[in-house]
Amino acid sequence: MGEKNCGVCQKKVAEFTCSACSVPLCAECVREVAIENPGQRVLGVLTSPLKSGMKKQKVCEKCMKEVDFVE
Repeated sequence: MGEKNCGVCQKKVAEFTCSACSVPLCAECVREVAIENPGQRVLGVLTSPLKSGMKKQKVCEKCMKEVDFVE
């Protein structure tokens, strides 16, 4: 009973939360942004095989268009 509905479509149960604005999102409304971590590369080569050079964030459609994800 305590399940939240998606903040975008208002129809389905929310499974994720937008990392930029904290809106609850269902699986159909969530978008994934891949950000490259510049500290993990030296001269174009990954510095650590254990850490990923990419960071993924789950965001809503509105934040995908409006927010600048550069870190």
